[in-house]
Amino acid sequence: MKKTRFFYGTNCILLMLLGWGILFNEAVKREGRREISESVEIMISQTPEKEQDRQEKNQETVEEDTGNLQEEPDIRVLLTGTDYRTYEQEQVSGICGGKAFTCTAADSRVQDGPLILDGGEEGITVTSIERQCGNPIYYGKLEIIKNGEKLNLINELPLEKYLEAVVPSEMPASYEPQALRAQAVCARTYAWKHIQEKGIDGYNADVDDSVNYQVYGNVFPETSTDQAVKDTFGQIMMKDGEPVEAYYFSTSAGITSTDEIWGARKPAAYLKSVVCDFDRDSPWRSWKTVLPWQKLQEQVRILFEDDSELMTVEAVKKNESGAVISLQVTTKKESYEINQEYSIRKFLSPEGCTITEKDGTKIEGGTLLPSAYFTLKQKKEEGLEITGGGYGHGVGMSQNGADKMADQGYTWEEILEYFFNQVRIETVY
Repeated sequence: MKKTRFFYGTNCILLMLLGWGILFNEAVKREGRREISESVEIMISQTPEKEQDRQEKNQETVEEDTGNLQEEPDIRVLLTGTDYRTYEQEQVSGICGGKAFTCTAADSRVQDGPLILDGGEEGITVTSIERQCGNPIYYGKLEIIKNGEKLNLINELPLEKYLEAVVPSEMPASYEPQALRAQAVCARTYAWKHIQEKGIDGYNADVDDSVNYQVYGNVFPETSTDQAVKDTFGQIMMKDGEPVEAYYFSTSAGITSTDEIWGARKPAAYLKSVVCDFDRDSPWRSWKTVLPWQKLQEQVRILFEDDSELMTVEAVKKNESGAVISLQVTTKKESYEINQEYSIRKFLSPEGCTITEKDGTKIEGGTLLPSAYFTLKQKKEEGLEITGGGYGHGVGMSQNGADKMADQGYTWEEILEYFFNQVRIETVY
């Protein structure tokens, strides 16, 4: 009996322990499941937020290869002096970190390498340079480099920060948001291409801050232009896997041109000549000026070292869109030919002369003729009368045309599609 009761009692105890074990194991499992479940819930709650951020950031992307995204690059900008005419500067002065600084080529700090300044979030104000905004403020790093008896200035900064100072300098901040976005994509594409190509030989810089590349830092950033840069973050125009030369200009003469005006034997596949009637109401759509004969005579003397009497100036060749691509200048001694748009506009510089715009407004001429779309009428007593249309080289996107298109409801993608031939909008970082 005792033996029987012992085994019975033992069995009861074993059954109780087994039951407790099962209950404890289930409790552990439930606790484990609760911990895993909480972890999954946290991950799930975070994932849509990240995905939403990414989608909002790239919501304007037409074509995107997310497997090939790169880091946002820095760009190196060679700064010109106040008149935009030289890279070499006698002295650099400004304010960095709340402290004034001045540097010349004799300064010990630039003898063994560049003096590198970092202004942080406040930027560096360079008081030795004047721009439309006054003294410009540069973000990122400012390198002061000795070059013989003078100095060079290079501003290195993230590409998007650079664009914040390019877009308002190239297009009025009051323009339509979609036009500003198109401008931002053009500016980013242009800069990206030159970063890849290392633009300026001998200076270790990608671009300068003038119309030679893109105007940078001439006016301060505005909310509208900053937003255009943010809305198109990392997006550029591509053709056959390569960034395009995203040219743009102020106003057309009724039609755009291709890079043939610069001597290209065959126009780039993404550049096309299109009729542009959108900017017809712009003051620069048509204009007129008169260059004194003596001024032209002086141009011939400087350019060709010819002191003989100037006889005629004639436009002898135009491209298909009507831009003058060859100018013939004849003196008593010789006949000269000036080719390509920029050289022609520079020779016919209206600096010191009056230009009358379409609406009758009279302004002082600059160092370049407004455009290469013109006709000539020779009046020796008065000078050379030039009647023309448009402002800028006429290749790529008309900025005033883009603004009017945006006002009529076109998106920035549609604007770029109109002015450029079969390009893809891709996100590169």
